[in-house]
Amino acid sequence: MTETKKTLLKKIRYKESESIPHSGKGLRYSKRTKVIIFILTALFCTFFFSFHFNTQKSISLKFSAKPGNIWTSQPLVAEFTYPIFKDLSEYNKEVSKAKEKTLPVFALETSSINQSMKVFNLIISNLQNYINNTPNNIGAFFTIDELRKFDGMSLAQKQKDLTSMVKLIKYYLAEVYRYGLTNISLAQLKNNEVTIQLPPNNIKIISKDLLSDSITISEKASKYLNNKISNAAIEISLEIISRCAVPNLVYSKSLTDQAFLLSEQSVAKTEGMVRKGESIVSKGQVVTNEILKKIRSYENSKLLRSESIYSIWYFLGSFGHSVLIYTILLIYLFFIRKKIFYDNLQISILSVLLILIAFMSWLSIEISTPLPLEFLIMLPAFSMLSAIVFDSRTAFYVTVTMALMVSGIRGNDYDVGISMMFAGTLAAYTVRDIQSRTQMFLSIFYILIGLSVSIIVIGLERSADFSASLNKLLMALVNSSFSPLVTYGLLFVIERTTNFTTDLRLQEYVNLNHPILTKLSELAPGTYQHTLSMAQLAERCAIAINSNPLLTKVGAYFHDIGKISKPEYFSENQIDIDNKHEMLSPRKSADAIKNHVVDGIKIAHDSKLPQRLIDFIPMHHGTSLVKHFYAKAIEMADGEPVNDEDFRYPGPKPNSKETAIVMICDSIEALSRVPFKEKEDLEKAVDRSLKDKLLDGQLDESNLTMTDINIIKETCIKFIQSISHPRVEYKEIPEEKSDTVLDSGNGQ
Repeated sequence: MTETKKTLLKKIRYKESESIPHSGKGLRYSKRTKVIIFILTALFCTFFFSFHFNTQKSISLKFSAKPGNIWTSQPLVAEFTYPIFKDLSEYNKEVSKAKEKTLPVFALETSSINQSMKVFNLIISNLQNYINNTPNNIGAFFTIDELRKFDGMSLAQKQKDLTSMVKLIKYYLAEVYRYGLTNISLAQLKNNEVTIQLPPNNIKIISKDLLSDSITISEKASKYLNNKISNAAIEISLEIISRCAVPNLVYSKSLTDQAFLLSEQSVAKTEGMVRKGESIVSKGQVVTNEILKKIRSYENSKLLRSESIYSIWYFLGSFGHSVLIYTILLIYLFFIRKKIFYDNLQISILSVLLILIAFMSWLSIEISTPLPLEFLIMLPAFSMLSAIVFDSRTAFYVTVTMALMVSGIRGNDYDVGISMMFAGTLAAYTVRDIQSRTQMFLSIFYILIGLSVSIIVIGLERSADFSASLNKLLMALVNSSFSPLVTYGLLFVIERTTNFTTDLRLQEYVNLNHPILTKLSELAPGTYQHTLSMAQLAERCAIAINSNPLLTKVGAYFHDIGKISKPEYFSENQIDIDNKHEMLSPRKSADAIKNHVVDGIKIAHDSKLPQRLIDFIPMHHGTSLVKHFYAKAIEMADGEPVNDEDFRYPGPKPNSKETAIVMICDSIEALSRVPFKEKEDLEKAVDRSLKDKLLDGQLDESNLTMTDINIIKETCIKFIQSISHPRVEYKEIPEEKSDTVLDSGNGQ
């Protein structure tokens, strides 16, 4: 291979796709970076395990037994006398009820009556001047048009009405001020009574119905004055009352807030005592609500005595707890999925999912609400994402790890942990063989079933309240509805920001109208036909050994695209043209053949093909020999040594079952164009092809077992037989009979 080609090959760096890059360079394969990822993940999870803004939540999480559970720990005996604290939700309800019963407080303004009377006297003086036709102060309180309502009456009648108005209004205002006139609307008060703060430090409680405000004072006055004076006098009287009524009860927010605070403080936080030496709960005893209160009150009292729940040992324990759960996933990856373990990008994705689950579990505790927010944790969405990006087996281990993390952070919450694990497992396996993005939305049903069954079954076992179970089911419905959307969004981000290529994205390359394949069919038609036939064979082999048929098929489509550059150097494309290799030395011919690997990688990178497909281009030949020209070189060497490295493909060898299948099928498919009289001859040819690859070590890194290889062999033999079966030789009509038949046909 020329230096230029070697430089290009090195620049493309396709060897980064090797299966276990122990010695890979850069941040993606750095051991130091990997350790940092592990430590950061453990620290984040430790924070969510140990830190809570309300320390009482740490206590309640420490003993998270629920009513109906069996106490499996050692018997708990009180080491000191302590009070039994009410549940926070129960206490808050009592506080709310107490606040609802707290009456609004009004301050009494004693000067209001005098102010009102002063205004009243001025208004009456104004009216008297009008009646007496004295111009002084006329129009000071009323317009001339309003005062003309008295016109048409005799002077005696006017004076009589005015006298009656003064008497009635004074009496009415006295009654109003006797109980009180408020400065705010009575309609906005929820209570039926109010508290009045009397100087200096007395209080009086009075019914709201006895009070008046700016609206009700006129309504009550209209009823009081009806039929007692003329209509004109009633209208003027109502105007006088509205103008001279000064509120004597002023709403006091500060005093009302103090009343609320006193009401809250009056609610007892305890409901009994536990004496020193008294048994709180015995081993094997069913935990009731009363026992649970005693357990949590015991730990609360310990906190009050020691003044702090946090210590270095507490944080070390939390750190160890989170590390234990995280290690379950890491052990699986190290022994079963080394490719993921040694790839920092893939490890980072899984670690971020674990941190996000820990964060959501922490939020479900920190947010104070009666709603069961724990069933909004998007664990099923992350399970589906893991199954699509990685594989279903990895997704299962990720689901188990995340469910344990949820349970641990929520204080050994077994109920939520098992519900999430069951729903997440169902979600992961529903997208195991996903073929389109819309298929994700079918998971809504399975996630809902998983969560609902868990909630109902555990609820029946715990004899849970129906309304509580209903709320959980509603949260489960929301979770199952949004999980596919979250999965779809995260999948889009991962595909666009990394070089991950999921099966969903591979679906975009199944189309044979892809520009590269179209160009291949035009410039190298023989190679194109070989590609289609080989892709069909490879797909069947992948199905037979439970490998990835989609990846195998699409990889086969693009494995030989490098032949676009110089199609005439390959026998399948040499139609009606001379063989180019007759003019070249064996080594140059071998270089020309090998160059289609480098050219294919370059075309793939220029076309932005995913790395999973680019891997098939060099790996379908591995480091195998270009046998024909190697043998020709030996023949022409006359005993001189020939370096076989000059006739080997650059590699690397296949690192997966899919790339190995394409390597095997690439050589075996050519046998379909060789006429075999007997099946045994075909079997021998297939055996020979497989044996050469095994002895040459080309399949050493592919993870193919001998069972897989035997299945592939049988599949290939059946396929070749099906497309190269002998054609039946049909008899021809004798020439003289043929003419007779034709003449007969013409006569008709």
